Amino acid sequence: MSLNSNENIHTARFLLIGLVLALVFSTLGIGCARLEGWGVVIWSVKGTTAKAGAVVPVYLKSNISKTYVIGLPDDSKAKIEVPLSTLEFFSLKNAAEKRAKEFAPFASLYLSAGRDGLPVREKPSVSTRRVYRLRLGESVKVLSKVDGEAVFTGGRALPGEWYFVQATDGTRGYVFSNTMVLYEEKENAAAPVIGTSPAPSAALLDMIYAQPWRPAYYQLMLDDDAVDPDLFALQYGLFADAKNSQVRIELPGYSSVFRFSSVSQGGDWLIFEGSKLRVRFENESTIVADWSGTDSVLPDEGWGSNAQSARFIKLDTSIPVVLSGENSRRDSELKAFFQRSAMAQSNSTSASTSTSTITFLSDLAGILSIDARGTFEWSHTDQLPAGFAPEILAGSAGAAIPGAPATGAPTIASPASNAPASSAATASVPIKGKIRFGLHLGTSLSSAWMGGFSLLVGDKPDREDYVYRFENGQLVIAKASPVTLRGTTESLDSRFSFVNYYLVVK
Repeated sequence: MSLNSNENIHTARFLLIGLVLALVFSTLGIGCARLEGWGVVIWSVKGTTAKAGAVVPVYLKSNISKTYVIGLPDDSKAKIEVPLSTLEFFSLKNAAEKRAKEFAPFASLYLSAGRDGLPVREKPSVSTRRVYRLRLGESVKVLSKVDGEAVFTGGRALPGEWYFVQATDGTRGYVFSNTMVLYEEKENAAAPVIGTSPAPSAALLDMIYAQPWRPAYYQLMLDDDAVDPDLFALQYGLFADAKNSQVRIELPGYSSVFRFSSVSQGGDWLIFEGSKLRVRFENESTIVADWSGTDSVLPDEGWGSNAQSARFIKLDTSIPVVLSGENSRRDSELKAFFQRSAMAQSNSTSASTSTSTITFLSDLAGILSIDARGTFEWSHTDQLPAGFAPEILAGSAGAAIPGAPATGAPTIASPASNAPASSAATASVPIKGKIRFGLHLGTSLSSAWMGGFSLLVGDKPDREDYVYRFENGQLVIAKASPVTLRGTTESLDSRFSFVNYYLVVK
């Protein structure tokens, strides 16, 4: 072997050793990535030792993938990728350790939403802006307990605490714990999980829960100045109760409570899971509630007998104020009736209206007495066909408590076509109750009749409506068909003829 050959072999060996060392140092360089800083774990990383409250090294932050690359407390070689919301970042380790010490009392604590739609707020006050809406069973991470505004309902303070929390997407805010479940993360327990069903628009849910929704026919009554106090009442509407996860619907002839587990969205509909109810917005002030599963065509009134869907509106008008005005009008109609009675008796505009009770007599229709306080008594009705006068419940004396309010709405359904005759036993008992003047008459009736009144007996849920006029010194009354959802009486009950009464002179 020549000298040149030996030199070539030594050169090759040095090159090979250099290559090997370069590869080794390159590998070591990859494994010893530059440390970016330190993090305090907020949400425990499932399946690892990176539990809430732990301090971990941070090697990389990616704003593109919204992740950190971190090390694990018990494994210096391990590198894992976690969402940015998993931890709080610090440049210095002692700053991270200080924060971990502050966080330690709350590191294992979570809050779970006890009802759908709970808000996470900007500040610890129910009057501040909502920054996040929780689904039923969704968990948030407790960061600290804070002082906040007292929360009241029905004039009493609710028990509970304000907590500063973080949702899994990183949103932070404040929640009141009254309707939430505080729990502690246990060793080897599964990390909290959020449901994945389609979430509805938070703005739409806010609108549903914010206030009662009133039947659409309320606006028709207001527009036509034809409010009927039994149909335009505080009891009717759609009432969504997020706290108790239920929606109550009250309408004339219908009452139901829909209990739901959560709210999802399917197309235009908000679906109240676990019930038949779904709701969609026609516009920002009108909704349609449906529990039939079909797309029903609704009338202008938004509700009909035996329907399984209804239209509701956001009503800005105060119902008590409207009813107060309507009741005042009806009180005036009672006084007008007394004045017309006095005029019919004397045929003089100067007739006295000071009497407190007026009595009318008919050979066919018995004796009808009306008191200025708004009560009536009707006796000797045995000659009347059944259904003309109010029925008396079995075992009842027919007496109503003077001054008692009406307890129910007028019947919406059409009357039966064939009515049986009244029994003498029932007819011999005087019928007593409340009389309320001021029916709103449709165009076809208002031209032929002076007005109308309703009779309400005891605690019966129905009322009987009549129209009246004075003619040739006599009171003429006729049975009216049930009032419509527009608040007007449009026709007479075709089963019955008119009844004439003479005024009894005292």
